[in-house]
Amino acid sequence: MPVTICRKPGAWLAGGVLALLLLGAATTDAAPRPADSENCELCHGLPLLSRMDDQGNLRLFEVSAETVLHSSHKGISCRDCHVDIEAFPHPAVVQKVDCGKTCHVNRPFELTVFSHRTEVEAHGLGVHGFSAEDDAETNAAKPTCKYCHGSHLMAEPSLRVQEQAEHCANCHDGNSLEGVIEHVDRHTSHRSADNSLDIVRLCASCHGDATLMQSVNLSSTQVEGFQHHFHGKAMRRGLDGVANCADCHNSHMILAQDDPASTLSTANIRQTCGTTGCHQNPSLEFARSAIHSKPSMQGNPVVYAVTWGFILLTAITMAFLFSHILLDFGRWVHGRVTRGGRHEDQ
Repeated sequence: MPVTICRKPGAWLAGGVLALLLLGAATTDAAPRPADSENCELCHGLPLLSRMDDQGNLRLFEVSAETVLHSSHKGISCRDCHVDIEAFPHPAVVQKVDCGKTCHVNRPFELTVFSHRTEVEAHGLGVHGFSAEDDAETNAAKPTCKYCHGSHLMAEPSLRVQEQAEHCANCHDGNSLEGVIEHVDRHTSHRSADNSLDIVRLCASCHGDATLMQSVNLSSTQVEGFQHHFHGKAMRRGLDGVANCADCHNSHMILAQDDPASTLSTANIRQTCGTTGCHQNPSLEFARSAIHSKPSMQGNPVVYAVTWGFILLTAITMAFLFSHILLDFGRWVHGRVTRGGRHEDQ
């Protein structure tokens, strides 16, 4: 069947424009735009750039290019977050970064713009959020987004993520694919004892500080109690999948135990223990067992007695074992000495 070629000038013009558009789309670099699009690094890249604030505290303003390059915000410009800085020199007072603002990027595989607003609102409802009932000192001691997540720092993409991106690029568009996989990987990858320990250490940096906990009328023995119980011991010995602080207390909306909506309330604690994948249909008594208090005869006598029972049983068993070894060794030495190096079985 012969092919008919259209010779109308308008069709040729439309085809040429379409070809140019396709060529431009194919050659355009779709990589994230650089964060330092306005040359902020000229000053903030200087080592130890800092100044004293009005309260006499030293504030560090150094943000190296290497730090930004290895962060999840590497495709976002500085002013996407620091929206009120429009000129140099900067204003004497600048707004705090709002982590809940809408970003210019889209959610992975969705058409909606990205925002941390849900997490910010959840944090505000929890015990770590600002409360009008607390005094200024207590509110100032509460962790903000930056305390847990850092300002500009997040881990460098792992080799596994890069390899996965190369595999997915066989079918999908490879431009910026690694960033999407890295984002998903951070939230869905199999947890190991190392990063669970990191979460515990982060929480312990406040809850293990006796002075800080006293200032907000909380006990500082929670961390020590956790380390004495199964979860803490198993985690330190490298057991994967052990529940950490965020598994039981939630990540952002951390509520008091007596709050009905808390993950640790009487109505929800069984579900909380069951969703970690460790405990199947736990009883209420099991779920409410004290895993943060150091065993004592006054607080939990059964756990205290069982703990010391195992310690004594282990000590007696080891003492008997070493006594047997020493007696057998003494018999062997006595035989070597009395028989001139010859050992005869009796």
